[in-house]
Amino acid sequence: MSQRFPPIPLDDPSSLGSTFEAEVRKHHGDNPGFKYKDENGAPIGPFAVLSYTPDLFQPFMAMGDAILNQKDFEPRARELVILAVMAVIDCPFVLYAHTRVAMKLGLSEEQVALACKGKVPTDLAKEEAIIYITALELARSRGPLDEQTWQRAEGALGREKSARLAHVVGVYLYSSTILNLGAIPAPKD
Repeated sequence: MSQRFPPIPLDDPSSLGSTFEAEVRKHHGDNPGFKYKDENGAPIGPFAVLSYTPDLFQPFMAMGDAILNQKDFEPRARELVILAVMAVIDCPFVLYAHTRVAMKLGLSEEQVALACKGKVPTDLAKEEAIIYITALELARSRGPLDEQTWQRAEGALGREKSARLAHVVGVYLYSSTILNLGAIPAPKD
C-alpha cells in the first residue's frame, strides 16, 4: 500500500462518502473482478488518490463512464487499447485490474501477456490488431501519430472509431498519471 495517499475511510467527513460505492458500481458493475477497497473498506487504487480531491471524483468517474462505454467501441477493443497503454506506462494497479477484465472478456492469458509486452497478441481479428497497434503507437508517441499508422487506422477503423480509440488512450494516460503520483501498487490477491 502506498504511503503517499493513505486510504481515507468512507465514514471520514472529507471522504468520498456514500457516493463512492454507487459510482464504482456504475462504472465497473457489481463484480469488477479486482479489488478497489482495502480490508477496512477504504478506497484503493486510483480511488485512494481521488479521495484527496473529492470534488473531482464524480467528474472523473463521469468522464471514465463516457469514454469506457462509448457506443460503437467494443469492450474487448477497449481492453486491447488499455493493455497497449500499459505496455508503455508502468502502472501496476491498472495492469492488475485490466488484465483481469481483459480475460473476463475472452482474451487469453497468452494474448494479455503479449499485449503487456508491446507485442500484437496472436489470433486477433484484423480490426482488433489494428486497434492494438494504433493504441500502442499513440501511447509511445511524443508528438503526432506517424502517417503510416494513421493511414492504416483510418482505412480499417474510420475516423470516428480512431477518435474513440484516442479517448481511451488518453483516459488511461491520465489515470496512470494519478496512480503513479501516488506510487499505487497492485493489491495482493
